[in-house]
Amino acid sequence: MVSLSASATIEIDRDPSDVWAYVSDVTNQDHWVDGMSESELLSDEPVGRGSQIRGTYTYGGGSAPVLMTITEFREGRQLSIDATEGPFPFSGTLSLQRSGPSTTVTNSMSAGSDHIFTSIMFTVFRPLTKLMMSRQMKKELGQLKAILESANP
Repeated sequence: MVSLSASATIEIDRDPSDVWAYVSDVTNQDHWVDGMSESELLSDEPVGRGSQIRGTYTYGGGSAPVLMTITEFREGRQLSIDATEGPFPFSGTLSLQRSGPSTTVTNSMSAGSDHIFTSIMFTVFRPLTKLMMSRQMKKELGQLKAILESANP
């Protein structure tokens, strides 16, 4: 399997505690991560390492169930998730850092190929595919920023 990694960073004009409160409610990903819907926490609260999230991911004209496990949970600072079942393997980390009165949010992801076609794209068109992946992540962080900077996130 071939994998590809990318990241994106954005500054959100909200206190880190506000950003953390929103992103650590993993069902909110349906509002800012393109393709995610029907996310639900399968584990007991509070959310933490080992918690599982089930949802639906839509891409490439189809939808598939996805099961994710939180692999790292550092209160107020970092949330890492691995897809343990779903259309393609991925690992992602969302990191928060105070920047004055604002929060710098970095989203990093490593995605594995799900098909021979994707493996070829990841190999032959690696720089372009990585650029497209980074742009998508930046777009999603922009959506997160718009939600959190609105009057009622």
